[in-house]
Amino acid sequence: KIKYTSPDDFDFEQRLKAVRKSALEQRKIEEGKAFAAIDYDAPAETSGDTFSLSAKIGVGVSIIALALVFALGDLFPYGSFSSTEEASSAKNISDEERANLEKKLKQFQEALDVSPEDSAALEGASRTLLEMGEYKRALTLLEEIVEKRPITVDAYRLLGDVKYELKDYEGSLLAYRSAERASKSVDYRILKGLTNALLATNRPEEAVQLLLASRERRLNNENNADETSRSIVVASRPNIDLIQVDLLLGKAYSKWGHISDAISVYDHLISAYPDDFRGYLAKGILLKENGNRGDAERMFIQVR
Repeated sequence: KIKYTSPDDFDFEQRLKAVRKSALEQRKIEEGKAFAAIDYDAPAETSGDTFSLSAKIGVGVSIIALALVFALGDLFPYGSFSSTEEASSAKNISDEERANLEKKLKQFQEALDVSPEDSAALEGASRTLLEMGEYKRALTLLEEIVEKRPITVDAYRLLGDVKYELKDYEGSLLAYRSAERASKSVDYRILKGLTNALLATNRPEEAVQLLLASRERRLNNENNADETSRSIVVASRPNIDLIQVDLLLGKAYSKWGHISDAISVYDHLISAYPDDFRGYLAKGILLKENGNRGDAERMFIQVR
């Protein structure tokens, strides 16, 4: 339970909760757009289009809109947000939305009654259940999918997501690692899932090493590519965002108790990307959590 030492502390927490609530609502909208079917005939490597939130954010989007998308606990210092509360808020759907999802689910179930081996219907039903927050039911269907087609990267990743929400962190970690093995290149969504699962199983040092290795590999790939191939890589993998990787790295360091290392990561982000608010916000949150309110407020002023 948070202890407030002054009315200003309480006011700040209330403002942060309001931003976070808006962020969760925005993410729910983006997730709804992103629930496209898995292409079972495609190669094992996933494309950067499905669930690519960063790719959907145009250059002209304001900083407020960006804040609503990125001010979530999976990128900022460990302990800043409650994943359980986040999941609960994200699935607080309206009666109309639930009715529409129930209708979709019924259609998929009818298809499965006719053909229990229908992978597309299994996948559609599992994604609909995820949108409804019915994680246990989605888990059963996703396990059927990976049993029928073990190389399906998205299915393994979704299985990791579901097991994480059900607090089966070891199972979540195994699913994300299966997704990583099935994928031919680094996928940020898998990397984020692996990081969160490692932190949830109290392995922050392993999470840090994973992120450092992934970051170095990405930088080496870019440095070794010529201008043309680099453009192709960036265009085809827009969801690999080094800023997001560094935010995860700062989070892992903070969970590990290496606060100075986390601050260094955020300072690098601020120096390298002075117009991006995320480094300021992450550093401000970490400073405030460690009692340095004055410097934290200066960071938050930069966000505004």
